[in-house]
Amino acid sequence: MMNPTAFILGSYEISWALILMAVAILVWFNFACTLYTGKERKTIALWVMAPFAIVFCAFLSRSVYWYSHQSQFEGYVSALKSLDLSAFSLLGIVPGILMAAVLIRLVRLDKNLPSLLDSLSSPTAAGVAILYLTDLYHPACRGKMIIENPSFQILPFAYMNYNTQGEPEYRLATFFIGFILMSLICVASTVFYLKNRKQKGETACFFLLFFSAAQFVLESTRYDAGYFPANGFVSIIQIFSGVCILGVMIYETVLRIRKKQWRKVCFLIWVAQLLVMGGTGFLEYYVQRHGSMALILHPLMGVTCFLMAFFPVLMGRFKRPAK
Repeated sequence: MMNPTAFILGSYEISWALILMAVAILVWFNFACTLYTGKERKTIALWVMAPFAIVFCAFLSRSVYWYSHQSQFEGYVSALKSLDLSAFSLLGIVPGILMAAVLIRLVRLDKNLPSLLDSLSSPTAAGVAILYLTDLYHPACRGKMIIENPSFQILPFAYMNYNTQGEPEYRLATFFIGFILMSLICVASTVFYLKNRKQKGETACFFLLFFSAAQFVLESTRYDAGYFPANGFVSIIQIFSGVCILGVMIYETVLRIRKKQWRKVCFLIWVAQLLVMGGTGFLEYYVQRHGSMALILHPLMGVTCFLMAFFPVLMGRFKRPAK
């Protein structure tokens, strides 16, 4: 495991995780300012939004983490006061930014909420990518799979950590893979935004789909995934991801019907979507009971998760009414 301390100032230790969190916020803000500005848009809205977004994201991320890891804290208040920089869930990032964006809309600093969310999508992906790197500096950065082949005991495949006996072991580098996936989503969302800027809300949906798909499969590989306390089997992030993907699919369907752009092929897309969602659920169920097959099942889950995100995007491409 990498040394978590970057440098020491007197009696204070400055950790790499804290530095990376600060970098993630700066990258998010500056990238958002670059995409947000326009003829009638001033960055004052983002300056007002930024502190609220930070507070909302921190509060929700810590709350979600506490809910699935309650045994680590004496209580909820104790969890909120904790200075443990690893005790956060990325699940709180998107809702936190959404809440801050809604606040900006309510005070009328920006009346076009869909367009605002579009300009925040790529920056959010970039920020989350950097936040994944903070997990390289504490023991939580490990996947379920142990990598025994020496040729793959390096990043981005594996990461050296220590087991409960203090012995070194190489496990799947889940968080570094998350960094790579979020970086790719950032690039894809930026390209999509530049080509579809006039379609308000489309980039936000595109980002949410692939962000959710990536979170679903990454959560399946994690050693310390966040489950509902009642059962210890169903992941909170995976449920959230599935609801988001299904929600965007329904949104695109309603939009096609309202604009009289529904085609027969849209029904086939729905059938395909339900099949891949069912297949993804089955793969998650199967891999939890047959962990020895994870090397095969997780790549398959990655394919089905990508398809879950792709089909709503495909649905949104039918913009002309059928003749």
